[in-house]
Amino acid sequence: MKKSQPTLHDIARISGLSIATVNKILEDKRHVASDSARDKVVEALEMLGYEPSRYIQSLRGEQTKTIAFIIPRHDAYYASIIDAIEHQEGSESIRIIAMASNENAARQDELIDWFVSQQVDGIIVSPVSAQMRIAQRWRDIPMLIIDNHIEDESLPYIGLNHEDSAYKAAEHLLRQQHKVIGLLLGNPETSTAADSRMGYKAALEDYDLSMDERLITYQYTDLSMNATENYGSAAVEQVFNNGKMPTALITANHALLNGVLQALHHKGLKVPEDIAIVTLEENTWNTANQPQLTAVGIASNEIGASIFKQLQRFFKGETTKIKSDWLASQVIIRDSSQ
Repeated sequence: MKKSQPTLHDIARISGLSIATVNKILEDKRHVASDSARDKVVEALEMLGYEPSRYIQSLRGEQTKTIAFIIPRHDAYYASIIDAIEHQEGSESIRIIAMASNENAARQDELIDWFVSQQVDGIIVSPVSAQMRIAQRWRDIPMLIIDNHIEDESLPYIGLNHEDSAYKAAEHLLRQQHKVIGLLLGNPETSTAADSRMGYKAALEDYDLSMDERLITYQYTDLSMNATENYGSAAVEQVFNNGKMPTALITANHALLNGVLQALHHKGLKVPEDIAIVTLEENTWNTANQPQLTAVGIASNEIGASIFKQLQRFFKGETTKIKSDWLASQVIIRDSSQ
């Protein structure tokens, strides 16, 4: 099987058509060739070992779209978003390929480059850094940014206002008379971490409390899922040993939360009797846990619906309707902060 893309000469030789005709068919100029000529090109591509092929799919008129989804890590949150996209009406027309960047900028860019080379129909990215740069070679393929917004505002963003979410989480705890609240964040390079810190600080100030940096932690090293769980344990130790004993914790994501809950268990601390917990990521695991976990976020089906709607607009050429969608988070109060 050939590993390189078939040349026009190869296809023309096998199909018996002129190079000019083959070129026009591959450019999808349907009005310049008969159905029989197009069938010959399909047969030639199959003989050249390109089945299934994006050429063949397009020539046959197949409408299935391949979407690359570059996520920070494989966890329940991103799995629920993918599931939500795939359950939208009309989603049978798309196929999603998800790969994790492990919050490594170089790997993220390599994945985007590879998917662009494979001519996918669209790319969804949860960026490693707010400073992510969009290369010119990527701009020919529809791209959506989710979760962590970036400085380049030319691409549409879908996700929460994380400053508002963290404010709501802290306000919820402050109303319950918690005054020493830890904030456990992930990658400090993301907009999520910076925005969450600002929202947390604003809530404290509105309750006439000053922010204590010793109650805030960031994950600076390996950002894979297992490492994030380990960091959750280390973050609990750091917050508990650096000043006042917190009576509540706000955690950034699902993987981090796993480590936090394990660490609290090892310390013999009960939730919510000894310490309240609020997570900034809503997913189905929050209700499966005991006690059920208070979250500030949004149901994954709403995020999935927004992503799918934007993708459809891309594919229909409705580019003027494609705009950023800042979704409003909700405080979902459950046992962990009662």
